[in-house]
Amino acid sequence: MTDILRRNYGHVRHAAKQLAREIGTSPRTVENWFAGINAPRGAELIRLMQQCDDLRDEIFRIVEEGQCPKASASTSDGVDLATIPAPQEHSDWVFYR
Repeated sequence: MTDILRRNYGHVRHAAKQLAREIGTSPRTVENWFAGINAPRGAELIRLMQQCDDLRDEIFRIVEEGQCPKASASTSDGVDLATIPAPQEHSDWVFYR
């Protein structure tokens, strides 16, 4: 993700400020994304995907392939995201509203 953000926004003057304004977060948060220190959380990631087509396409590609990067990313409750198995197709699932 860091590479995609740098490739798309690295040439933009005050990129962190501008992207932070578009996403609705702080420039420091965006700087941490650029540096690879932190990753966007749920709502931030969705807004970021709306702004950056390359990032959206890469995430969809990873989901389609059922792969998760090997980087040690974890959720706030300590779940290692790299160990989560790919979802299985279940045609018998029923969803209720």
